[in-house]
This record gives sequence, C-alpha cells and structure tokens, in this order.
Amino acid sequence: MVASRAKLKIAIADDDETIRALLEYHAARRGFEALIAGSGREFQTIVSSDTDVALLDLRMPDGDGFECLAYLREKHPDIPAVILSAADEIDDAVEAMKAGAVDYLSKPFDLDELFLCLQKAVELSQLRRENRALRESVHTSRPINGIIGESDGTAKLIKQIERISSLDSTVMLRGESGVGKGLIARTIHYSSKRSEEPFVTVSCPALPRDLLESELFGHEKGAFTGAHQRRIGKIEMAAGGTLFLDEIGDLPLDLQPKLLNVLQDREFFRVGGNEPIPTDIRVVAATHVDLDDQVQRRQFREDLYYRLNVIPLEVPALRDRLEDIASLTQFFLGRISEQRGLDRAIQVDPEAMKLLQRFDWPGNIRQLENVLERSSAFCEDNVIREADLPNDIVGDSGVEESGSRISIANIPLAELEREALLQTLRASNGNKAETARRLGITEKSVYNKLRRFNAI
Repeated sequence: MVASRAKLKIAIADDDETIRALLEYHAARRGFEALIAGSGREFQTIVSSDTDVALLDLRMPDGDGFECLAYLREKHPDIPAVILSAADEIDDAVEAMKAGAVDYLSKPFDLDELFLCLQKAVELSQLRRENRALRESVHTSRPINGIIGESDGTAKLIKQIERISSLDSTVMLRGESGVGKGLIARTIHYSSKRSEEPFVTVSCPALPRDLLESELFGHEKGAFTGAHQRRIGKIEMAAGGTLFLDEIGDLPLDLQPKLLNVLQDREFFRVGGNEPIPTDIRVVAATHVDLDDQVQRRQFREDLYYRLNVIPLEVPALRDRLEDIASLTQFFLGRISEQRGLDRAIQVDPEAMKLLQRFDWPGNIRQLENVLERSSAFCEDNVIREADLPNDIVGDSGVEESGSRISIANIPLAELEREALLQTLRASNGNKAETARRLGITEKSVYNKLRRFNAI
C-alpha cells in the first residue's frame, strides 16, 4: 500500500542544522518531498492536510516534539509521526508513543532503517485516510446501514446489524463468497462507538503463513532474515477500532493459538518479541466455509471457534433475495455512470431485467456488479438489453437443446470453465478442497480461478 502521489511529503522538524540538511538530501534521493522546520512553531506552519508523515525531534526550542504531537492530534489526526530521540531520552520516546507517535528512533540513526520506518508510517497514513473515505461512503453514499434491498432477508439483516453495532462483542459473519461480508463488517464498525478509530482488514488466505503472522502481529528488528526494522502489525494498527478477519477458516492452525490469546487476554507478542503488547480492538470475522465441520475434522480449534462465534450473523445469498436485484442494479449502474461521467444513468430494459431476476447468481452481489459493468460497456444508448448480457445470464437464449443433450457450441471456454467451477463449488457447500477433488485440480488452482473470475 503506497500513497498515489509521485512524491511523498514528509515534514521534518529538528533544531540541528546538520541533521536537517542530511535528512533533506536523503529524503529527496528516496522519493520524498521534504518540508523542513527548525522549531516546533515553524513545524506547525509547514505541515498541512496533504502531508504524509512527520519526523520530529523531541527536544527543540519554541515548541518541542510533544507540542508538535498535540498539534497534529488536534489539527491533522490522520498524519502519523515518527520521533527522533537521543540515546538518554528513551523514556521520553516511550511517552511520545503514548501521546500518539507511531514509532521512534534513537540518534545516531541508520538512514535505511529511518526511511523504512517512515514508509511504514506512510502506509498507516494512507490506511487512516481510506478509513475516513469508507466511513463517509457508508454514511452518505449508501442507504441505511450500507445495505441495499427491500426483501425480507435484507430487512432482517439490517435489524440485526442495528442491534449488534452498539455492542462490543465479537461477530462471526457467515455467507457465500460475494454476498457482501466485507461491506457488512465495515457497516458494523462505522455504526459503532469505535467509528472514529481504524477499520483494518486482514485477508487470511491471501498471504503465505510466514507473511500472515508478521502481517497480523508485526515483528521486531532481527526477528528473522530480512527483518531490518520493527514492523507494526494489523492488530496494532487497529488499536481502538475494528479488526476484520476475512475468511478466518483459512487461518493456519499454528497461528490460531496466538489469535486466541488476543481474544482471551487482550494482548499479543510481535514475532521475535518478548514483551506482551496490550490491545483494545473489536474483532469481526467472516467465512464462507462450514467452521463446525472444520472443528469436527480438527482443522480449526474449537476454543478459538467459540471465541469468534459469539454473535453469529448469517448473510443470505443473492438467489435467496432476488427482490433486491432491481435496487442493487440501480445502485451499481448509478455508480458506474458517475464514474464514467455520463449525463444520465445507464438503464436496464424490462426483458433484460427479467433475466437478471431469474438467474441464481452463484457469485452473488460481486458477480452482479461485474456483469453490469461488463454489459454496460457494450450497450447502446445507455440501455442494457438482452443481447448485452453474458450467455450464462441469458440461459436458453444462449444454448440450444439437441435431443437430450445441451449444445455448448459457441460458448466461450472461459464461461464454461467458470460455470463448472462455481456449480461444483456450490455442490461442495463452498468447500474448496472438495471442489478441487471433484474437478481434479489443486485447491490453490480453485482459489486462483475464483479470483480470476471475480468470484471470491
């Protein structure tokens, strides 16, 4: 995760002219745009809302590092700060961390370590800004609770979300891939008392086991080969807010006791660390697999399962709430039209809408959005018609019966592969391992294909 600008802005405050010149020179070499101040008061004049990170000396005339931190907390809470301290100021540096700094380094410092530390702080800055954008999206761009639809299933879901958002209990979201579990997790967070704090997502199947441990818990400098500096993990980043564990069923068994410790004792250890770190987070987990079955087969710890499954919430598949298709279609096409700068929103003609409403949507809401974006790219006069829809949506219009066999001539191979994969996944109750066995491919191939078809 990096900021989108070509150069990252760093505001540097230090009363030592030599250090200022050194940092300004090396910042430019590493792609930063450096803004320089020699005092705390001057720092307050150079920092702005588009500053990515601040680097502060603790001891400065006319406003020290603590005053700068207070200023950032009041005026620019999204901007993270890294502290530079003398070797005999470690206690003060720790106090600065409590006051809001994300990290500190002692003088003399290693330049490579310093700028790696700043880069990580920039990632945190971007995370905070993304969280603010998500919060605004949930509260202004979406209907109540961020959930779209008028079906009985959607109405029930909205009521459940309203009731549990004010609680601080751990939530387990169950539902097929593509039903919107991530949106619901964000909605719960931004409707809760933690809404001003970070919402941090960890995708359990997306990273190898070793990287996932560091991603979750962070690591200390020297914890393993390549650990050149201390890294703050996602649990630490979520402090005070919500940690969303997506596809928790894919969490490796050997990491499960460590997560259990976070839920039970509200503390954790960085990789290579010896000191417990207290944490205050709310956990929302999501899964599309049957965790009860995984517990029975000893693929998931029973004690962790009960810690996560405090408030279970079932998210219905789109085929079980087809009444929502029209409102979802209107919302997605409105957003697509706005993104493309169209004067009027793209529409769906009545016959095409009937086809959308009778399809069973194995890929759920994510598949619907994908189909609408693809179909709207080729439609004429900003109206999606039957001819613009994919063959699997059109159904009988796209295939012909020949005796007792169904012709698959002229259907793209990618469509056939996709349909075979999704139907087998449904027949296997979402179990990727069983899907792989039935199709004669590896489980990793199943996961890769689901990603390729935008179905996970």
